[in-house]
Amino acid sequence: MHMNSNKKKIIILDGGTGRELEAQGASIDPPLWSANAFYTDPDVVKKVHKSFIAAGAMVITANTYTITQYHLKNANKSNDQLKLLDLAYTQAHRARDETNTSVRIAASLPPLSESYRSDLVLDDKLLEQEYTLLIDQAVKHRADILLGETLSCAKEARIIAQAAQKTNIPLWLSFTVDQTGNLRSGERLKEVAKELLNHGVTVLLVNCSTLQNIEFSIDIYQELGQEFTFQYGAYGNRYNEIRKDYKLALKSTVINEEISPLQYTDAVKSWIKKGASIVGGCCGIGPEYIEHMKQNIN
Repeated sequence: MHMNSNKKKIIILDGGTGRELEAQGASIDPPLWSANAFYTDPDVVKKVHKSFIAAGAMVITANTYTITQYHLKNANKSNDQLKLLDLAYTQAHRARDETNTSVRIAASLPPLSESYRSDLVLDDKLLEQEYTLLIDQAVKHRADILLGETLSCAKEARIIAQAAQKTNIPLWLSFTVDQTGNLRSGERLKEVAKELLNHGVTVLLVNCSTLQNIEFSIDIYQELGQEFTFQYGAYGNRYNEIRKDYKLALKSTVINEEISPLQYTDAVKSWIKKGASIVGGCCGIGPEYIEHMKQNIN
C-alpha cells in the first residue's frame, strides 16, 4: 500500500473531555469527575464536543466515562445511571446536529472501577452485566462506534468483545499501557492483541498512556500488522507516569506542561509512520492540540 493512500484514511479522534470541561469552568472533582457537568450545566458538555469538532475531530466520544455503578455509588447517585447516559448521548447528538457534520459518535466503555488498576477489575459476572447494559444503551442511543477504552487487562477486552457481538456497531478496543508498551496487568500486548484479532476484532488502540509508552505499543501493533489485517492507532495523554496506587479520589495525576501541541503532533506523526491510522488525544489534550495535529499530519 502506498503511503499516500494511507494518509487520506487517517481518522482523527477528539481529545480529553474531562480536562476540557474543567477549562470551560465545570468541576471535574471526584467521585463523578466528568459527569459532574450533567448536574450543573449539561450544555457545557455539548460545547466541549463542538470545540473538538471545530478543531477537526471526525469522531467524538460521548461523555460516559465515569457513568459507571462504581463512581455513581461513591457519589450516592446509583439510580441515575440511565438518566445520565441519556443526557450524555443527547449532548453528543446535539453537538453533531448543530455543527451539521458527519462526525461519528463513539460510546465510551470504560473500566468499571478505578482506571489503570488491573488489580481492582471486577469479577466476570459484574463486568458482563454492566458492559451489557452500557452496550445496550449505546445501541439505543444510536452510537456509531463502541469504544472499549483505558482497559488495563485482557479480561475487560474479552468481555466487551463478547457482549458487542450481538450488535452490528463497529468495536474498537483500546488499552492503557506501561513503560514496556504492555498492559498494566503485566499481560503482553502482543499475545492479547493476537487473541482478540483471532476472534474477529478489527481495530486495536492504545490510550491514556505516555507518548513514550505508546511508541512501544505501536511497534507491537506494527509487527502484528504483518500477520493480521487490522486498523490500529493511539490517543495519548499529557500525564506523567501514573502512580501504581492510582485512585480517582487521590487526584494524583499531574499534567506534563512541557508537552506542547507541536511535540504531541511529532509523536502522532511517528505513530502514523508506523502504520497508525486512528489518532487523537486523551486527558489533557485539548482542541488546540487536535487542531495542530490535523493541520500538520497531512
